[in-house]
This record gives sequence, structure tokens and C-alpha cells, in this order.
Amino acid sequence: MKSLYKAYSDKAVLLLIYIREAHPAQAGQKAEDAGWKAVEGTVFTQPKTFEERRKLAETACTFWELPIPTLVDTLEPSIGEMYQAWPNRLYLIDTEGRIVYRGMQGPQGVNVREGEIQLRKLLGLPAGSLVTEPARRAGDAATERQPAPRKRP
Repeated sequence: MKSLYKAYSDKAVLLLIYIREAHPAQAGQKAEDAGWKAVEGTVFTQPKTFEERRKLAETACTFWELPIPTLVDTLEPSIGEMYQAWPNRLYLIDTEGRIVYRGMQGPQGVNVREGEIQLRKLLGLPAGSLVTEPARRAGDAATERQPAPRKRP
């Protein structure tokens, strides 16, 4: 997503919407016991208030060094529910507010490269060289997605 943002942020509005925690830690769990569900001492539980959700989004965006503007979803009613974005999904919306591309649900179904191809079409850009990586095939041991570590080196 970072490469997509760098390449197209001057041509389109690209946003992330932080909707909810996909794999929250248990309530009351301590950072030392939460494993990958904790980032730099912050335990990622399912927030009960908007302020808790905002703080988790800020921690995640800072930790992952995301340059992409990020909106934080409300608790109820939510954009995540309205757009069926759970657990994550890529959308392209044209200047008239119409959904022109709705990617598959993730995490396995999210195909940023396909999103880039559709974005280039929407912008009227030639096929050209793409900045995103080809999608990986599920089950291919050589390309199988590995969980990303949550601790900085």
C-alpha cells in the first residue's frame, strides 16, 4: 500500500479506514503476555470507545510508518459494516461517489496489484509499469504469506 500511495497520491485521494481489530487480545491481557497483539507496550484489544479505537489506529500507523492518511471508523453505525469491509477490502470510488471497484475480502483476497490496475483505468492512465507486487498464490510454500513481526529490530 505504501508504494501505491507514493505513486498515485498526486492523482487520486488514497485513504485507509481503521475499522476494528481483526484479532484482538483478551481484555485485561498484559503486553508481555499478548505476543504479536501488542505493539511497543500497547495491547490491541477490541476498543469499547471511539477514543480507544483512535489511539490504537494512531499506534498502528506510527509503528508501521504509514504515510497514508487514515480515518478512524465510528463504533456504530460503521463504515466497515456499510461497505462490508471486514476484515479488510480495497475500494475505488469515482468522483461521482460510485463504487467502481470492490476487491475481494481479505486478508487473503486483497489484491493490491489488481486495485492498481483498476485505479490506472479509472485515471485514464496507460497500462505502463506497476508499482505493486504480483498477488501470491495461496498454498505456494515459496510465496506463502508469513505473519509480519510486530517488534522493531
